[in-house]
Amino acid sequence: MNEIFEKAFRKVVELEGGFKLHKNPTETAVTYAGIYRKAHPEWEGWSYIDRNEIPPTDLVRKFYYENYWKHFDYPQIKDKIKAVLFESAVNIGVIPTIKLAQQVLGVVTDGIIGKKTLKAFESVNESDFIKDFILVRIAFYLGLVNKNPKRYSLYLRGWLNRVFEVLNWISKEV
Repeated sequence: MNEIFEKAFRKVVELEGGFKLHKNPTETAVTYAGIYRKAHPEWEGWSYIDRNEIPPTDLVRKFYYENYWKHFDYPQIKDKIKAVLFESAVNIGVIPTIKLAQQVLGVVTDGIIGKKTLKAFESVNESDFIKDFILVRIAFYLGLVNKNPKRYSLYLRGWLNRVFEVLNWISKEV
């Protein structure tokens, strides 16, 4: 793990509400530091929570590195782009994030970072990519709301605020 990951990790935990346990209105299980129990029941931090203890930060960090960051940790991907993709993957999933990135890059949207996707990342302008990625991510959220307004309209404002906060953060921090 490196300095860029550490900065992005801290930002993601902040965006996810910090090191706190909570329950989202449309979900059936609890979330800790952005880790949803129903989606990740095997996470070893739950044993701490079940004992009314705070999971070590290193467990949260390891979870985010293994489940999200490492999918984008290629030398061909510039640091700010890695950080934006990592944050997006935490929010919408790894494969949807890769597909959105591939859409911006103009390569086949198969959800796999292969040779052609990596080659496209090598030559992309970092700030142009980030701006375009933010736009396709907003379109992704709008698509979710249009398909299922009862379930997702509740989250739209938060998603949009998050995207703009990430854009502001990435332009200053990383």
